Amino acid sequence: MKIKTFYPLIILVLSFSIIVSSCKKTEEEDPTPTNELMEGVWKLESIVEENGPNITDTVTGWFPTFIQLNDANGFLSTAGPLWMYLVYGRSEFINISSKIDEVFNYGDLEMSLGDWYIDKNKVVDNFTLKARLRFPALETVNEIYEILPFDPPEFVADAIDLIIYHRFKNIGVSINDDDPDKMVWIIDNEVVADYNTVNNVGDPVVYVGVNPSNFSHCTITFKRAVKSLNDLAADAHSAGFGEVDLTD
Repeated sequence: MKIKTFYPLIILVLSFSIIVSSCKKTEEEDPTPTNELMEGVWKLESIVEENGPNITDTVTGWFPTFIQLNDANGFLSTAGPLWMYLVYGRSEFINISSKIDEVFNYGDLEMSLGDWYIDKNKVVDNFTLKARLRFPALETVNEIYEILPFDPPEFVADAIDLIIYHRFKNIGVSINDDDPDKMVWIIDNEVVADYNTVNNVGDPVVYVGVNPSNFSHCTITFKRAVKSLNDLAADAHSAGFGEVDLTD
């Protein structure tokens, strides 16, 4: 009788072990989709150029770079200087850095807008970013183009509130469940860029004067933040654009 009672117990224990093992295996085989890991608020920690120099302070010295990626393909950021560095290059960025505070009013919580696109619900290694650069005043536009070695588009003369869309396709991205609070973007030869504005009915108009093949190649590392984007920007402004606490 004892042996007959013992066998069902063994079967029960083995069945439970198989179920637990199966659940663990399923969890291991189903990592979190990349788009879900990318969503949230991030602070730029470092920018390292392809040939080695770390230029984080050059790009973020005026104001820390924060970015908020949402699940509706949109983002808000204080990353305007970063987009300008990517588009125009380090040397030209340094030349126009004195005008940065006239273009981006992040201290007043006027965020830069944009969109991002990714193959959702999968683990992938690239995505597309479309950043909007807004020049709020014609005077600022003209002053910047006097510094940059590029010819402004013909329509600049009539512009009152110029918005330029900069799209970067195939940006490499590295983020996983082992370290979900760290995200790395890789901008290299795999990336394809194009720049445009839109006309009065929303049709794209190619933005000429800047060669989209000459964007900066670099690796950008972000750290996840717990605070909201607005709170981080306000804290940075209060701290004189210095370091801020990313947690509550």
